[in-house]
Amino acid sequence: MSHSHEPYRVAVHGLPHFCSKLCPLLDGGGWSVPYRSPFHPLGWVERLADLARCDLAYSWTGRINPGLFLRAARALDKKRVILLWSGSDVLFAAEELKAGRLDHWVASRVHWAVSPWMAEEVRALGIECEYVQTSFVTPVSPSPMPDDFSVLVYAPSLKKAELYGIDRILKVAEELPSIRFRLVGLAEGSIPGAPKNLQVFANVNLDGFYRRSSVLWRPVRHDGLSFMVLEALSHGRHVLYSYPFPGCRQATTTQQAVAEIERLRDLHAAHALELNHEGLQVIARDYDKDVVRSRLLARWEQIILAPAAPAKFRRVAAL
Repeated sequence: MSHSHEPYRVAVHGLPHFCSKLCPLLDGGGWSVPYRSPFHPLGWVERLADLARCDLAYSWTGRINPGLFLRAARALDKKRVILLWSGSDVLFAAEELKAGRLDHWVASRVHWAVSPWMAEEVRALGIECEYVQTSFVTPVSPSPMPDDFSVLVYAPSLKKAELYGIDRILKVAEELPSIRFRLVGLAEGSIPGAPKNLQVFANVNLDGFYRRSSVLWRPVRHDGLSFMVLEALSHGRHVLYSYPFPGCRQATTTQQAVAEIERLRDLHAAHALELNHEGLQVIARDYDKDVVRSRLLARWEQIILAPAAPAKFRRVAAL
């Protein structure tokens, strides 16, 4: 999308891993969407300067009370502010709501969520929230299914074992000793007492693991929308997920996970396990970066050009 006048300016704030991907996608073509790393010495100074002259402030983190970015936006009398809820932020907000720390200015901004279930959770806090598809993946050429059947899983730390379902992973790996499980991303690098068929890796290049795996299993207890799910689908891999999602099989219990992994393993043994063509179609239709850029900028422009009016806010009792 482009236009004839000066570029629209958007000040972006939030989770660095996601913002560092989003800004380069949207910057240019009549839009100024710079990425300011919070780890750079001048990052916050530049971010506040962006905020002072922006047409739209966009936070890739949901809140019900202001941090520094939102305090600055309010002080600068910014009318057009979007908060995007993406995962654990709604859990933190629920605790803040219980403590009575809800701010009406923040609650009355525009609130989006990365998935339908996340939007429902935010609405349960008493805040109007809309699901807007904002996630994207870089196109890849899917490689053939690997010769060896294996399952890819992820957890960043043993401190977050319950959230990421490490107990579920251990249980299913023990029940399926003939199947290789690869757990990636674990900061500690190992799990004491893990079954022999569970290999643990710390920081890794995920692209190679997608290609060597048949299945991605995401047994999380809470999630927004996993980029790993989208990336695995883009590689044509089969995906088990705790949430209902197009191109995936939903597995909310270890019994469901065992049954589905065994089904896929049997198809593999019969040389009948093909690429996940449904998943590939979902990615091409809704999560291709060019598709997301076009749709997201259209929504941003609509908000920028619309008369500034606070979103509806419905107060509810603390949970």
